[in-house]
Amino acid sequence: MAAERRQAALQYGANGASPPASVGIVGAGVMGTSIAAAVVRHRIPVWIVDQDEQAVASAPQRIARRLNAPSGGMQPPAADVEGLVRASRDLGAAARCDLVLESVVEKLAVKQQLLAQLEQLVAPGTIVASNTSTISWDRLATPLQDPGRLCGCHFFLPLGQAAMIEIIRGAQTRDDTIVAAIGFANAIDHLPLVVADAPGFVVNRLLVPYLAEAMHLLTEGVALEAIENAAEDFGMAMGPLRLLDEIGLDTALECAWTMSGSSADLVVRSPLLVAMVKAKCLGRKTQAGFFLYDGPNQLPSSQNPYLAKTLARWPHDARPFTAETIILRLLTPMLLEATRMLQRGSVRDAGQIDLAILCGFGFPASRGGLLYWADQMGAARIVQLLGTLDYLGPRAQPTPLLLEMAQQNRKFFGQ
Repeated sequence: MAAERRQAALQYGANGASPPASVGIVGAGVMGTSIAAAVVRHRIPVWIVDQDEQAVASAPQRIARRLNAPSGGMQPPAADVEGLVRASRDLGAAARCDLVLESVVEKLAVKQQLLAQLEQLVAPGTIVASNTSTISWDRLATPLQDPGRLCGCHFFLPLGQAAMIEIIRGAQTRDDTIVAAIGFANAIDHLPLVVADAPGFVVNRLLVPYLAEAMHLLTEGVALEAIENAAEDFGMAMGPLRLLDEIGLDTALECAWTMSGSSADLVVRSPLLVAMVKAKCLGRKTQAGFFLYDGPNQLPSSQNPYLAKTLARWPHDARPFTAETIILRLLTPMLLEATRMLQRGSVRDAGQIDLAILCGFGFPASRGGLLYWADQMGAARIVQLLGTLDYLGPRAQPTPLLLEMAQQNRKFFGQ
C-alpha cells in the first residue's frame, strides 16, 4: 500500500506536497466525526462544524471515543484531543482552515448551497473538498465561481479498515488542487486513488449493486444470517447488511437513487431499503437497522425484529440457496459493472478496479481482488454460472466484454 501511495503521489506531482496545517469539516455525523478522528490521529488540528447544537456539543467526545476504539490504532491522549478538536455552529470557523471538507447529507441541492457558502468564506488558496459518495462532482460545482480549486475526497467506512480516499477530478479541477488533496491523503496515511468523475466513481459503482443484491436475497427468503455468514466466510471484512448499517440506510438510499439514473444496466434500487428508511431504521446511527446496537461503538446485539415484519410483505418461491449460490449472487452485479467500466474506459485498467475494491470496502486480500478472483474462475465458467441465474433478468446478463473473454479464453490480468 505504501508503494501505491508513493506511485500516486509521483504521478500527480504531489511527492512534496505540504500537509494542511488545519482541516475544517462541515458535518458532525458518523462520517464527519470519523474523518475528524483520522485527521486528529496524525496531530492535525480540526474544526468540526454543524448546525445541530447537540451534534456540536458531543462531537469532541464522539471523536475521542473513535480514537479509543479497537480500530483506532495509535490515538493521542484525551488532553491532546481536547487541544486538537474544536467544534462550532459557525461555518466561518471551518472556512479559516487550510482545507475544508463537507460531509453533509447526500443531497445535491444541500451540498451545492453549502459549497457556494464556503466559497464566499474561504481564503483564495484554500482547497474545498466534498465527501460525496455518488454525486457527479461537476454537478456539485455548477453554481461556483472557481470550480478549479474544488475536488472530491471520498472516504469510506469503517475508516480503520478502509484507509483509502477516492480523489475525484472534475472537468475544471486544477492540478494544484489534486496535488494538495493527495498531500492531505498522505498526511493522514490514506492511499490516494485519483479517479474520473462519474456517478458512484469506482468503489460505490461496485459496492451499491453488491449491497442491493443482499437485500434482494432477503426478500427472496434467504436468512440474514446465511447472507452475512456466506460473505464473511468468503473473507469479507463484514457482511453486506452490517456494512449497510455502518454506512447508514438513508445514505445508501440516496446513493442508489443517484446511481440508478446513470445507467440503464445498473439495477440497484431496493424496495426493502425504502421501507427500512421510512421506518427510521437507519443503521448504527439510530441504533437500529438490519441489526440492533446497544451503543455507538458496539457490535450488533441482535437482528432487528422489525425486519421480519417488513419481509413478510414479499411473498416468494422457495429456492435452494447454498453459500456458493449466495456468493455468486452477491458478486455477479459487481463483476458485470466492472466489465462495463472497462468497456467504457472509465477506469485505467483491471488493476485500478481491484485496488479500489480491496481498499475501499474490505474485499478479501486473500482473493486478490474482484477481477483476480474472476480470473481464477475463468470467464467461460462465469458465463455458464450466470446462465443458472437467468431468472434475475438484466442483473445476470453477461456483458459483451465477458462473452468475448469467454470465447477467446482471455483473462483480466495477462493470459
